[in-house]
Amino acid sequence: MKLIKYINDFSFGFKTSNQIDENWNIRQAMRAVLFNQNKQIALMYIAKYDVYKLPGGGVDRGENLKTALVREIKEETGCQIKASNPIGIVIEKRNRWKMFQLSYCFIAKTNGVGENLKLTEEEKEAGFSLHWVNSIDTAIKLINKNQSNRYDDKYIKARESAILQTAKQVLRSKSSPSTTDN
Repeated sequence: MKLIKYINDFSFGFKTSNQIDENWNIRQAMRAVLFNQNKQIALMYIAKYDVYKLPGGGVDRGENLKTALVREIKEETGCQIKASNPIGIVIEKRNRWKMFQLSYCFIAKTNGVGENLKLTEEEKEAGFSLHWVNSIDTAIKLINKNQSNRYDDKYIKARESAILQTAKQVLRSKSSPSTTDN
């Protein structure tokens, strides 16, 4: 997969170090720009922080990437993936957490509009809810309006914005005008 973006604390003006030790963790995650049959895009809204993000999350131990993508989309949107295409990877080096996160990113399609979300207790407490928006441009605007100063939210905004911009370029190159606000 091609590199979409590399993000680290320096990206946000935080003092950062290149020092890495054996206590650092590597986390693999799956992210999707998910379209339904109406060509709408799924976004997860986190009410507690007034932040939008793409559906997706961590790969469980022993799980392959495809299985993780299908599971994460089903949990967060209630939808089954009909088709998916890889578009790249985002690498995050989060010094505060001593973590490298590798987000494998896809454009995916589903037949449904989502129901019966299977959110974690943490996601429920944060007020996660599924929203469908009419275009990539609208999704980009909502992601970029994220104003939370929380450490995690800065990474979410940078990551999701880069993924959506890449998806927009991929779709434009495939002549799919119905997915943008042109």
